[in-house]
Amino acid sequence: MSESMRELSSRSPAPELALQELDLQPMVPDAAAVRAPDVELTPVASAMALIADELGEVERRLGELLRSTFAIIPRIGGHLTFAGGKRFRPMVTLLAAQAARYRSDKRITVAAAAELLHTATLLHDDVIDEGEFRRGRPAARLRYGNGLAVLTGDYCYARALQAVAHLGEPRAIQTMADAVVRMAEGEVAQLHVAGECDFDRERYYMVIDRKTAALISWCSSVAELVEPRIAASLARYGREVGYAFQIADDIIDYSLDVDESGKARGQDLREGKATLPLILACERRPALREQLEAMLRPGPPVDEDELGSLLDAVIDAGGLDDARVRAEAHVDAAVDALATLPASPARAALEELARYIVRRTG
Repeated sequence: MSESMRELSSRSPAPELALQELDLQPMVPDAAAVRAPDVELTPVASAMALIADELGEVERRLGELLRSTFAIIPRIGGHLTFAGGKRFRPMVTLLAAQAARYRSDKRITVAAAAELLHTATLLHDDVIDEGEFRRGRPAARLRYGNGLAVLTGDYCYARALQAVAHLGEPRAIQTMADAVVRMAEGEVAQLHVAGECDFDRERYYMVIDRKTAALISWCSSVAELVEPRIAASLARYGREVGYAFQIADDIIDYSLDVDESGKARGQDLREGKATLPLILACERRPALREQLEAMLRPGPPVDEDELGSLLDAVIDAGGLDDARVRAEAHVDAAVDALATLPASPARAALEELARYIVRRTG
């Protein structure tokens, strides 16, 4: 048997050992540190303080779900899953469960499955977009190749679906399957229109509703395992937060560098993706559309000087400011959706987490 086949077929170790071999650490928060009274906490840290122990359970569940007969799978999955990241989707799931007073252990599996679904999309995205960095480190495809990165993403999808199916809750697997279908539609739609200059807000929202908001809405509804009226309110919260989250990421793409955001400035435009800052800037200054067409016409790779000029022009036209206003409106709608829930620290954390989405754009 070849060396590569021995590596592939050897049974993967326990999650903790696998992470040590990868020189990675589970993102289990230090509960004592985040709860210390003399420490000023950010909104994210404050939210984590409410669910620190549960997040630790999610990390352990993630390690279990990444196990496989083929050791290369947890190695590739762990390269991304345990390399950082905000754990935003598990946080939303656990806070929503707490706000809805849902204490079943099933919430842990839902939160872990959500993170695995997110991991799958990132592994696939980096292959499709030829991404070089993810979470401040080389993308998995550069280390392991496109084929293994894609197939490990498929494994993450499959394991997430399997884990939720084993909960024995038909509504959870039905809503998860619906969310995954919408996510796939969003990714296909975005790729299909990449490089086109015939863009508008309606098309943009059609993409992000599926690509980003569908999963966050599933998380915030706790897979609709909570009481139906509460689940509907939480799902609305997640959808609006999903819109705000994606718009904020699109703003950050114009303003941060690889050390701060984990990817190069202007990566969306480099890939021909028309996001909201560009759309709104073009509404103000239609001539920017011609500048975009001129940059994209020769085909990839784009001229970096032309890209920099266009990025600056979008900022000068007020594209980022207008997009920030739209994101803030979605945050307000998300907070309003929580009004049907009883007041609690978890509800307050969900509200503050939504507001922080826009604040992080500067």
